[in-house]
Amino acid sequence: MSTIDKNGLDVIKCVSQNYVLVEKSTVEDFNTKSQLIVNESQEALFYKDGQALDLFGAGRHSLNTENLPLLKRLYGAIFGGKTPFSCEVFFINKVSVLDTVWGTSSPIPLIDPKYDLPIGVRANGQTGLRVKDSRKFVVRVVGQLPEYTVESVRRAIKGTVMLAVKEVIASTIVEQGVSILEITTRLSELSALMQKKLNTSLDDLGLEVVHFTVNTIVAGEDDLAKLRETKETRMERITDADMKAYETSVMSEARAKARAMEGYTYQEERKFDVMQAAAENKGTAGGMIGAGVGLGVGLGVMDEARRTTASTMGQQGAAPAAPATRSCPHCGQSIPKQAKFCPECGQQLPPENKFCTECGTQLAPGSKFCPECGTRV
Repeated sequence: MSTIDKNGLDVIKCVSQNYVLVEKSTVEDFNTKSQLIVNESQEALFYKDGQALDLFGAGRHSLNTENLPLLKRLYGAIFGGKTPFSCEVFFINKVSVLDTVWGTSSPIPLIDPKYDLPIGVRANGQTGLRVKDSRKFVVRVVGQLPEYTVESVRRAIKGTVMLAVKEVIASTIVEQGVSILEITTRLSELSALMQKKLNTSLDDLGLEVVHFTVNTIVAGEDDLAKLRETKETRMERITDADMKAYETSVMSEARAKARAMEGYTYQEERKFDVMQAAAENKGTAGGMIGAGVGLGVGLGVMDEARRTTASTMGQQGAAPAAPATRSCPHCGQSIPKQAKFCPECGQQLPPENKFCTECGTQLAPGSKFCPECGTRV
């Protein structure tokens, strides 16, 4: 720590390994001829009677009244010519230590928001640290220890790191609804959030996180197996539901085309279904409705049946339904649907497309039976 140079001056310096962040000098007696050498990426902090006083950056410094202002102000009497004085000097290594690894010691219990299953989450990664404020770090962390290593820092801040990791992971999974099966796509975002949270917490200790990387966030093997099984089951249900919805859509479209060809609506079809179900009922109400007599409900159904039948079958005494029409493809004139020649331009008309009333299949002109389901048309 202390040597004599060619000019006979005491030289105080410190050469230490990168894994050592703070080292206390063994030299404690100085005078105004002493020389202090601070290497690059180092700072030297003078202590006197338990107080942190003057701080020196990289370079060669002569210990005199000009560059020891705090010490001079408190202990001016000791600076008389070459009067010796005693101090403690701490050398602080400010290099960035980039290979500090971290990992959760136990699983974080959570509920996967997408599959509603309990899971235990583990995480690990790597971080880089450096001493940001030498005075804060020595005063609040190192104290009077003669040496303070990277491993000592890792143990000291382990609880703070784990708290930040758990809070960010829990917030992402629970509050943002991210499944553990999808969280790998968010590792860069989570790393930045954890680094920011850690820097806020470690600032009071004089430390800075220069980088923070999350390598993996994963659930246990048993939990992952349950999640994958639940995911596959849901996918199968969704596929079945989609197929049923598609089939229903196709059948509905076919039936709608058939109704349009036959000249009645869905509402009229439902009325016929209600009346048929009532007529087939073996109870008293069904018997009365089938006989055309009974209470107001039965009479109302019969009245509705007569009106519907009159509108579709053209019974005597009921208003005839409006004739079905179509447009002439040659002149656009509205003409009767069954016409073979246009009364306006005289052009022969193509046959109207017909559809099966049961399955909706388009029929060839003159067909008497559906080629798809065999229904008579």
